Amino acid sequence: MPAEAINPIPDCQLTWVFGLLETLEDRGGREDGYKIARDLNFKFSDLLNVMKAAEILGFVSTPAGDVVLEQLGRKFLDSDVNERKLMVREQLKKHGLFGYLVRLLRAQEDRALQKEVVLEHLAMLLPNEPPEKLFTTIVNWGRFAELFGYNKDEDRFYLDQE
Repeated sequence: MPAEAINPIPDCQLTWVFGLLETLEDRGGREDGYKIARDLNFKFSDLLNVMKAAEILGFVSTPAGDVVLEQLGRKFLDSDVNERKLMVREQLKKHGLFGYLVRLLRAQEDRALQKEVVLEHLAMLLPNEPPEKLFTTIVNWGRFAELFGYNKDEDRFYLDQE
């Protein structure tokens, strides 16, 4: 079993996180979460996933129902796409689940595993989470950050070039 805490990640597209950061910047860096949900016509439960994802990445904090744009979030907004990918990659590597998967893939000779093997690991690590949905989110976030790749034709999950 891994040494650090392995926590799930919310089912959320990173583009929504980036949109939240832009919204916060437009509103002075701080806003009530309910107001953002209402103004953007989001269900609050969906916005909670976006807020949680942004918090995992270190881009926002969420004191007392507010959403606050943190320094790293401001830096992200001021960066070009390559810098953004690098920032997300570095933040993902700090997250227990992503760190675990990086180590798992590095231990493989070809730095790859079949999807089914990864799903088994996810099911063991996070038994209360649907592994397919979690896998899809991991692949999407990992692809953006150029951390992981996934070849659907071969069902092969792999560590991107480091």
